[in-house]
Amino acid sequence: MADSAAATPPRQEEILRGGTTIGYLERASVTLGILAGFPGVVAVVVALKGVGRFTELATPAARERFIVGTMASLLWACAVAGVIRLAIW
Repeated sequence: MADSAAATPPRQEEILRGGTTIGYLERASVTLGILAGFPGVVAVVVALKGVGRFTELATPAARERFIVGTMASLLWACAVAGVIRLAIW
């Protein structure tokens, strides 16, 4: 038993590349879209991210990281847009 466990290579986690840059662009797009009066930009951004990352989301860990990161990023962008909108009014 110990020999078969030692022979199995450890599973390597998949790392999604470009996440920081995509995150900045996503938050800027959503914030500016909401401020411009086009809240549908949220759906467009989510669709583009899903299509762009579809092939890289093979593992459950990658999918979970993608969903949590996207939700956190969108909530942050909506909050910033809301604060800016309140400050302007």
